[in-house]
Amino acid sequence: MKQKLTWMLTPLLVFFMTFSFAQEKTVTGVVTDQSGLPLPGVSVVVVGTTNGSQTDFDGNYAINVNQGEKLRFSYLGQKTVTMSVGASNTINVQLEEDAEALEEVVVVGYGSRSKELSTSAISTVSTEKIEAFVPSTSIDNILQGQAAGVQVTAANGRPGNTAFVQIRGVGSINAQTTPLYVIDGVPIPIDTERDFNPISNLNPSDIETFSILKDAATVSKYGSRGANGVVLITTKKGKAGDARVKFSSSYGFGEMIPNNFDLMNASQKLELERQYAALGVGAAGSMPGANATPEELARLTALDTDWQEALLKNSVIQSNNLSVSGGDEKLTYYLSLGYDKNSGIIENIDGFERVSARLNTNYQAKDWLNIGANVSVSRSTTDLPRDRNNVQNPFRAMYDYNPYDPLFLTNDDGSIVTDAQGDNVYNPTRSGFPIALALQTEPEDTRNLLLIGNLSAGMTFGEKFSNNFSVGLISNRYNRTSRSIAGGVLNSIVGSAAFPGTQTDNLNVDFEYNVNNVFTYSDTFNGLHNLSASFLLEYNENIATSMFASGRGFPSPDIPYLNVAAEATSVGSNESRRILFSQGLFVDYDYDGRYIVSGSVRRDGSSRFGPDNKYGYFYSGSAAWNIANESFMENSIFNTLKLRASYGTSGNQNIGDFQYLNLLDFANTYNGQTTALPVGVGNPQIQWESQAIFDVGVEFGLFNNRLNGVVDYFKKNSQDLLLDRPISYTVGDENNSIFSNIGELQNSGIEVSLSGDVIRTQNFKWTLGGNITFIDNEVVELVDGEDIITGTFGDNILRVGEEINSYYAVEYAGVNPANGAPLYYDLDGNITEEFSDGFQQIQEGKSPIADFEGGFYTAFSYKGFGLRGDFVYKGGNYIYNFQR
Repeated sequence: MKQKLTWMLTPLLVFFMTFSFAQEKTVTGVVTDQSGLPLPGVSVVVVGTTNGSQTDFDGNYAINVNQGEKLRFSYLGQKTVTMSVGASNTINVQLEEDAEALEEVVVVGYGSRSKELSTSAISTVSTEKIEAFVPSTSIDNILQGQAAGVQVTAANGRPGNTAFVQIRGVGSINAQTTPLYVIDGVPIPIDTERDFNPISNLNPSDIETFSILKDAATVSKYGSRGANGVVLITTKKGKAGDARVKFSSSYGFGEMIPNNFDLMNASQKLELERQYAALGVGAAGSMPGANATPEELARLTALDTDWQEALLKNSVIQSNNLSVSGGDEKLTYYLSLGYDKNSGIIENIDGFERVSARLNTNYQAKDWLNIGANVSVSRSTTDLPRDRNNVQNPFRAMYDYNPYDPLFLTNDDGSIVTDAQGDNVYNPTRSGFPIALALQTEPEDTRNLLLIGNLSAGMTFGEKFSNNFSVGLISNRYNRTSRSIAGGVLNSIVGSAAFPGTQTDNLNVDFEYNVNNVFTYSDTFNGLHNLSASFLLEYNENIATSMFASGRGFPSPDIPYLNVAAEATSVGSNESRRILFSQGLFVDYDYDGRYIVSGSVRRDGSSRFGPDNKYGYFYSGSAAWNIANESFMENSIFNTLKLRASYGTSGNQNIGDFQYLNLLDFANTYNGQTTALPVGVGNPQIQWESQAIFDVGVEFGLFNNRLNGVVDYFKKNSQDLLLDRPISYTVGDENNSIFSNIGELQNSGIEVSLSGDVIRTQNFKWTLGGNITFIDNEVVELVDGEDIITGTFGDNILRVGEEINSYYAVEYAGVNPANGAPLYYDLDGNITEEFSDGFQQIQEGKSPIADFEGGFYTAFSYKGFGLRGDFVYKGGNYIYNFQR
């Protein structure tokens, strides 16, 4: 019986296996647009699975699929098409344009909006521009020249260091002027006073877009944090379809920009010393050029040393990034790993190194519920030279050292002197400080660990109501170790022979979390009136903790830990907390996409201000007219023509904590007891620095959008600026002043952005574009109208009616032809050979702030291959030339 059953089941099983295998097959085809042109990069997915493919450059695809299943074809700007798999092995698809999908969407803060319906001045930097700048290790450097109204100035040439970014001019005198950065909805805390800026730890390759908010219509939504502008960063997301693996790598070199002057060699320097001594210059009389024998002069000439070559190197810049993205109808993901390194150009310095990882996911849990989770972690290390403006810094030393002083000490026969271990002995030079050795014996390094996370839940309640809840956090751990190794350069100067070697460790931990909820109502009336209103609740808390400890007396340079130090020399710690609680209402209305009105009001409560001024209100109103949508514009050359205007207020709360309280310092002792020392007189009336911004602009697109442009005029008044107001010496403040809301600055200007396709065919495109910003600034009000001297060396000045930070210097009057002595102007305009700081006077119209700046680019693309060049420029600013 069993044998008969087996014979009966076997043919049946074979039949089903044959039938099953017969259903799985390879389907191929071509996907084209509505004009019949092939579409590359179209996503082809088997519905209900993760099985997917993409079309190649000619629109061809191939995918394994079972008969009866469905294929979904999707492409940005085209309507999605679903096809059933039948008996045929070929399925060709023609996609149609989706007018709604083609609408460009801009991020406007706490949401997004169609660019056509936006009333705001927003500059967007896309993925293509960002990737063109990789491997820049800092994302803010990427913004240079990319957006009108954004001024980016490199802080210094240090690898991994962030740049100074300002939007539409200088907005404050004493408070921070850095814009607010928001990454996927998470505000990033920046404290320039503590040199704390987590932006340098973000991987540029993970960024999808920058959206730069500049006018009142958008920055007012961020209230007390929006006065300096807002930079919204959106990171990359996964798309439905088969997993896409992308690897990119770049490798390059860098070197110091050549000087605009020539350095003397040994022979030239010795001759100059001789001539100075002959002219009676006292200091030259002791130099070897003035008193050395001919034999000694010959020996020194033979030691000719190029100190720039001895202390510097070519840097190595590399970037490697791996990403995997994909998903299905419900779940998408984006995973990336990155490694970046910039060795810098200083010998014996390793430079900047960063390792980063990111995971972004999105899950459509229900038809009405969407959950998103983003998390990124990065760790960077940097070693640094001593940042001093003397021979302790190699960039100063290479100019100060004499070219006849060699890198290593030499014997009379020219051979290099060695120590007991056979190592070359560094030459202390006539300065007494061998910087090449100090770079090895005075190490300083930093380690930074950054974690950013965001969890969001988007809910829809019917067609009119929606709610988005999100929780974001950022944790940044910063470690710094500074050492002077036993037997090193500084240890032998300021150290102790009884306690060889010193070390200081610093630890800063910043933790901030942000919780916000946006409830939105939107509706359309009579098919023409579109209304949207959103209500915001937001809570933000920052906790900053710092500790430091120092010790001396280490048994070995190879054990850099304070617990082996012979003696602890100092220790300290502190913690600060600040809270911001906000409510906001944002309303948008448009009539048939032609007439648009938007408004916002926000109330912020900050712990940084006293009870009487804890809360501030910020508002904005804006309007736009889409002229191109009017019936009389039909068949015109304009595809887009929009006129818009906005006015509103914002605030700046980036000041020190507890300025409204009287402060005591417990850093000193008296008779062995802790003592309290008054150091600050509080101002209970202190409040936000405020800003009023007016903006009017026009956006246009012509000739089937082959030429696009934006022109804006803005005027920004920064008021209630915090300045030190003098008080009586008997009050007890260490600076004899009280922080008060007094000052006022004004910035105004014009921004122009243009881009156009010079040639645009099916296979080839040549695009030109650029932007320029013209900006004027003026000091409007100071304390009692009195000047304020600023700058590291007191060479800048703030004066009512003049440019911000105008130069304040002694004017040079040339050279006395009789004796070669320099000449100067005194305050009465008389010429004298005597130099005095008392002769300093304002240099009207001369400041470090540019009158105009911008950038331009040219890009070529041909059948998937591209070439792009970007250029930046600025003019009208003055630079202090310390070499002259």
